Amino acid sequence: MQLPKIVIPSHKRHDRVVSKKLLIDPILCVEESQEAIYRDHNPGIEIVVHPDSVKGLMNKRQWMMDHFGDLFMVDDDVYFFSKTMAMPGEAQQIKDPEFITNKIYQLHELAVLMGINLYGFTKNPRPEQYQEFKPFSLSNMITGCAYGLIKNDERIHYTKQSKLKEDFWISCLHKYYERKILVDNRYNFRQKDTFINPGGLSEIRNTDEELRSMLFIRRNFGESITLKKDTHTAKSKTRHNITARFKY
Repeated sequence: MQLPKIVIPSHKRHDRVVSKKLLIDPILCVEESQEAIYRDHNPGIEIVVHPDSVKGLMNKRQWMMDHFGDLFMVDDDVYFFSKTMAMPGEAQQIKDPEFITNKIYQLHELAVLMGINLYGFTKNPRPEQYQEFKPFSLSNMITGCAYGLIKNDERIHYTKQSKLKEDFWISCLHKYYERKILVDNRYNFRQKDTFINPGGLSEIRNTDEELRSMLFIRRNFGESITLKKDTHTAKSKTRHNITARFKY
């Protein structure tokens, strides 16, 4: 079984690729015009460049999928792997590259065996909400900061009509066509708040752009997309925050 390439898409964060320390032999994917400065700040790491004309994360992920085929993408601002099935008093943070990389490969192999083309780890970082009898799920969406794609279905592609919320787009598209997404609920990737981390999507991310992208996703996938409601254990950090709820 061929293992996926582990790829870190990055933009204007040449000196802040935090996630490279968590992975064994990751590949950095950057714009051609940024190649030199990335090589200066990231010696010893393979760098693959794409044309400067490929703008935005949607287009970048599509280019990566076309170029690499099967791959697992990890955002450059991911700073640790979290054990959501941790017992009280047990450490959650995991920063061992061998452990994390092996977990990615194991989940990829399980996805291949199950015939599932989109896989990742839970969005929920809270151990108190972990359900011990549901270590895996097939009906939840992936988290946008780290997920894997197996290129088996030509109907699955990113859209140029939305600049943000690509994790919702690709999750809903897989659920519509393929009915299942493999999510490992035992672990979670943690990333920095993109609203306060320069580079990446911070150049285009604002309330208006967030709202436009949310409405676009809602127009395409209807009642599967709803506004996220605050609970006694979790409150939204932004004014407009959506969630995907699949009925199957």
